[in-house]
Amino acid sequence: MNRSALRLYRLLLRLLPSDLYRAHGAEMAELFEGELAAARARGPGPALITCLIAIWDLIRCAPREHLRRRRHRRPRERTMQTVLADVRFALRTFTRQKGATALILLTLTLAVAANGAVFTLLDGLFFRPFPFPSPERLVHVNERAPRWNLEYVGINYPDFHVWREHTTSFEAMALVQPTNVNISDGVTAERVRGAFVTHDFAATLGVRPVLGRTFTAEEDRPNPPEVVVIGYGLWQTRFGGARDVIGRSFRVNSEPHEIIGVLPPQATFPGEVALWLPAGGDPAQAWQSYAYDGVARLKPGVTLAQAEQDLLQAHASIFAERDTGRVVTPFVIPLRDRFVADFRVMGGALGAAVVLVLLVACANVASAMLARAVFRQREMGIRMAIGASGRRLTRQLLTESLVLAAIAGVAGTVLGVWGVRALVASAEGVLPLWVRLDGTVRAALFGVSVVLGTAVLFGLFPSLQARRVDLRSALSSGARTSGSVPQRRMLDALVIVEVMLAAVLLVAGGLLVRGYDRLLDVSPGFQLDGIASFGVVLPEARYPDGPAQAALYNRVLERLRAIPGVESAAAITCPPLTCHWGSFLEAEGGAPPRRDEPDPVTLVRVATGDYFRSVGTPLVHGRFYTDAEGDTVGYRPIVVNEGFARRFWPGEANPVGRRVKFRGDTTNQWFTVLGVTRDERHYGLHEPPRPGIYTSLRSWGGTSSMRFVARTSGDPEVLFAGMRRVVAELDPELPVYQVQTMRRALDRSLAPRRLVVTALALFGAIALVLAVTGVYAVVSYVVGRRRHELGIRMALGAQRGQVLRLVVGHGLRLVAVGLVLGVPAALGAAKRLSSLLEGVSEQDVATYASVIVLLTLTGVAAAMLPARRAANAAPIAAVNEEG
Repeated sequence: MNRSALRLYRLLLRLLPSDLYRAHGAEMAELFEGELAAARARGPGPALITCLIAIWDLIRCAPREHLRRRRHRRPRERTMQTVLADVRFALRTFTRQKGATALILLTLTLAVAANGAVFTLLDGLFFRPFPFPSPERLVHVNERAPRWNLEYVGINYPDFHVWREHTTSFEAMALVQPTNVNISDGVTAERVRGAFVTHDFAATLGVRPVLGRTFTAEEDRPNPPEVVVIGYGLWQTRFGGARDVIGRSFRVNSEPHEIIGVLPPQATFPGEVALWLPAGGDPAQAWQSYAYDGVARLKPGVTLAQAEQDLLQAHASIFAERDTGRVVTPFVIPLRDRFVADFRVMGGALGAAVVLVLLVACANVASAMLARAVFRQREMGIRMAIGASGRRLTRQLLTESLVLAAIAGVAGTVLGVWGVRALVASAEGVLPLWVRLDGTVRAALFGVSVVLGTAVLFGLFPSLQARRVDLRSALSSGARTSGSVPQRRMLDALVIVEVMLAAVLLVAGGLLVRGYDRLLDVSPGFQLDGIASFGVVLPEARYPDGPAQAALYNRVLERLRAIPGVESAAAITCPPLTCHWGSFLEAEGGAPPRRDEPDPVTLVRVATGDYFRSVGTPLVHGRFYTDAEGDTVGYRPIVVNEGFARRFWPGEANPVGRRVKFRGDTTNQWFTVLGVTRDERHYGLHEPPRPGIYTSLRSWGGTSSMRFVARTSGDPEVLFAGMRRVVAELDPELPVYQVQTMRRALDRSLAPRRLVVTALALFGAIALVLAVTGVYAVVSYVVGRRRHELGIRMALGAQRGQVLRLVVGHGLRLVAVGLVLGVPAALGAAKRLSSLLEGVSEQDVATYASVIVLLTLTGVAAAMLPARRAANAAPIAAVNEEG
């Protein structure tokens, strides 16, 4: 009982105020133990009474002692005055250390600016809600075909009709087919972005017309009436915002259309859509035309999984009747996922990189602040000696951190705005048209969070160290030149973290730069320099058939070839780096593909005979066709690429003379292979070549759209004005579009990757500079702390080289540990970037070796400066300093 009672009493002693417990706790426990032993000698009863009295005395006195101390405590300073005093003191401290303060502010400003700019980009892409009611219920509906190597096939209108009739999970469902149309008022013509939509498109998005109405179900049928709904922007620019625009007509693809409604600005999503036309789909159509995208609105409470299951159940009849091989399957994803799928790797890389830069900056500033705190130990000791508490010192140091972070936050925000503008300029043609990079409340909250987070991150360690100041050592004479082992270890750890993160960023940036450099060396399979191009689309009302279309194309080509400086000119339906036009073909005598065999889409292009010479397409076998060759019902020559030849005639060296036809063609209209070209990178240098064919305009019969290319030995942009003039003279109502050079088209295709490469290379350079300054700062601190010791060593005979090796060795050890930790982390980061590495392994030895050598050499250079100061110091002066 004695031991249990004594343990309980000692536990209850903790209820007393801390100062009373420290002063008299042990004495009171000893006194209770003596009284309990004496009572125990008199019997169990007296012992129990003694325990109860002692316990009651503690329970009764503890609250009273706490209250008494609170009453006699010195009045607290008013909070606002104290905070303002802390801020003023912090500013005075900074002005006494202008160089260090400027370096800290510059570091934080860059980190805050980079984070703000990248967050604005990521917020616009991934987080900002779409401008529609309940945007979380909007989903993208589409069909996929793995055998065709297509993630997004598009939607066949008869399939959509079945879904709309038999699903129950959707509040509304609509189809959209983006297009470009020619519009004219009889005087001027332009080409604008439009869309064919089903009648429930506006209701699905949840938008209402500003004026008029949208399409009715009766108007959304085959051969629809000539009606159009225009967008807010077109209403303002072409019609001056007139309220009487409803009922007016203007020409769309040379046909008069009546305006029945005006939609609000947000309806232009997902691009700058200027007008909408009724889709006019036919549920009974016999052909499979996967031309549409789908958008739907879920009913409240319905999940994506439930909606997709409902869609598959509705699609079961299509599997049974039209698609027994289950080649094409519908799916549902969030609407945003459809539009940002190509940006996830880019966004993840930029987001991770900018966070690493922020951490490096915080570690760098934390080491500087911790070194300042060590140098200020004597000051802290004096303040504690005159009554300041550890909490008061912590508040002062955190206030200094907050002041630095606030100043850097303001400067970083301003710099971040410029960074966003630079992003917009560098990302021209990269980001979707619906992305807005203006400020939001969320961006402001993120900026405040970054400022507060950085203040806590780099102010935490110094403030914790301040609470652990030993008063006796802080006031001693040696305190001015000594630092505790934990403090030195903390500084070393911060620098190691900086080197580790810098290694990750440098490896990632280096791999991307090498990959991008390799990508630029890839041959596109055609000529890039000296080629200008533009497109036209002929309205069916004025160019109803192949002969009329061919006649205009030939006249355009004749005039293009007459432009001074043009060496050759040609036309093609789908030139490289611009569009996709594909179908499925089968070889004569070939077996149809098995169900488990890939069945890629073949890229089909109609081109004039001069096209191959104009763009420099290399010929491997056979020859090119001429414009005079081919007929729609007889001999139809084609030129195929090597990928097509390997696909249909594997192992055959020369397939010239072989024949193919379009799959499902019951008229047996065969195409004969006349020549084989090298594979071309039609979709960009970063995309693999795909099977493709070219055929002549005479063989194809006619096409309503063509792109023209003109080759010159000079600057191709000089041809732009002449190109526009040629078309305007032949048909004033026929606008041209996508007037560009082939080099510009390639640059646009590489722009997303170039943006990531440039950003990561920049972030890696910033991290390298911060890591080097971190090594320099810590080694300088070590030299300053050990100046007395080094003076004694030199006085006892240590050579200059030995001192250099001692100091530089400390910096190299930090770099080495950082590299040991950073290289494995960089390997993990590189795996995430593998899709962006063209021809470069994620374990590329040259890149890792370069980063190791770079960090080692810069670490040595950073450590050499303070090492030389230490080695050149006079030993007597160092020994005579306070030790």
